[in-house]
Amino acid sequence: MNESNRTPPSAKLSAREKFSVGTGGLTVSLGNQSVRTTGQGVLNMILGINAFWVGIVLAIPLLWDAITDPIMGNISDNFKSRFGRRRPFILVGAVLMGITFASIWLIPMGWSDTGKLAWFLVTSLLFYTSYTIFSVPFIALTYEMTPDYDERTSVQGYVTFWNRLGEMTYMGLIPLSLTYIAWKYGYSDTTGLTMNEKMEGIRISAAIYGGLGMTLFGMLPAFFGRERNYDLNVKEHQGRKDRFWESARLSLQNRAFAILCTLAVFTIIAGMFASNMDWYLLIYYLSDGDVSVGTQWKLMVTIGYAVVGVLGIPLIVWITGKMTKIHGFMFIYGMMVINAVIRWLVYRPGRFDTALSWGSLEAAGASLTAVASSLIWLDPLTGGLFWIGVGVLGQSLIADVCDDDEIRNGHRREGMFGAIYGWSMKASFAISFVMIGVFLNAIGFDPGAASQTPHTYLNMRLAMCYGAACPAVLCFILLQFYPLTREKAEENRRKLEAMRGAANLP
Repeated sequence: MNESNRTPPSAKLSAREKFSVGTGGLTVSLGNQSVRTTGQGVLNMILGINAFWVGIVLAIPLLWDAITDPIMGNISDNFKSRFGRRRPFILVGAVLMGITFASIWLIPMGWSDTGKLAWFLVTSLLFYTSYTIFSVPFIALTYEMTPDYDERTSVQGYVTFWNRLGEMTYMGLIPLSLTYIAWKYGYSDTTGLTMNEKMEGIRISAAIYGGLGMTLFGMLPAFFGRERNYDLNVKEHQGRKDRFWESARLSLQNRAFAILCTLAVFTIIAGMFASNMDWYLLIYYLSDGDVSVGTQWKLMVTIGYAVVGVLGIPLIVWITGKMTKIHGFMFIYGMMVINAVIRWLVYRPGRFDTALSWGSLEAAGASLTAVASSLIWLDPLTGGLFWIGVGVLGQSLIADVCDDDEIRNGHRREGMFGAIYGWSMKASFAISFVMIGVFLNAIGFDPGAASQTPHTYLNMRLAMCYGAACPAVLCFILLQFYPLTREKAEENRRKLEAMRGAANLP
């Protein structure tokens, strides 16, 4: 590799700045995951509302979010202020996210199922609007922090590190809240909790999650991030504003970007089917329909995924440094196929015989032994790199796409590219939730039954495995047609610096 293509050491970003901006990844993770995951558990498993309608209500806010993302991207790209075009929105969005997230779970318990769904839908729409105000400018900010091919991967590595920390916590909202409320009212375990008591615990935990995880950590990038392309953007626009549809059209015409969006769609559909089916299997097969106990098993799996994901970030950064980001993607998709095989072997009858309990050191030791003997840890060990593809590599490649677009069209539109990429991901989440709801109804899943039929369990296992492996194979094939190689990306950087000078680095 030609070292002349690298950013000089004096122009490297400081670890402090990358770490501080990276904290926004925690807010993005909690905002992206907590409503969907907790909403499915609360509406379907605690309140007993039909899975199909839960899927619809979970999908609508995501579709709304997908619509508002490009609009916010265009607003952010054209915004001018003495604080920049990204940071004011990041600050305001973080505050609004905390407030609206807490409001979602104030569901009036005396209302009908339709009324409860309506409350969840309206408050979720408010939350996802706030999430758009925060996430789109934040993601755009991470694209424009550095022009270096490898340093961009490093920036996204910090963001994904915080994102994985968020993954360790969002699945804990339900079991931690139920454990706390059982302790508060003197129950020996969570099985005797009433519906109102469970919802009280959810509301307390949601207020903490929103205030600390979303608002506090989300504000840090607004204070410590630098918008290095702000002056450049103002100069290139020469007082003109990008028209929304024209900006969207030019973004979608970029071949490399279109491939990245397609990869995101396949990856998310694969991940959602796998992660939802294992959750239902753990609750209804392993725990006899006990949401609290089953969610503890799911929390163990989720923490395992997060830990492997965090530890895997340096591995992926190393692979991309030695080779390319495309090679990193190929490695991840290969692991996804292996993971599908492992899941088929692990999630089957007879694997789990011990319910988890954490009431004492002795019980906790027995629970950890049960986790080890169940071999469920093989799932995150082989699949923990899964979301790094969408996080570290996908986002890093889009930063390269922004350079390619600047050469073609004359100025930068990080906000629009980030928004459309986010649109493809959120639309995929929405479609996945509808597909999961339809699938569960089709295979005869009954949320009111403590256990399901063998036919239902078999179909869940098939969906969990084939639903992950098949999209991974398609992604692996699609990568063969990706045009923006390392050499091309570094050539684009040289052209840009010859045309308009280097970026505004320290």
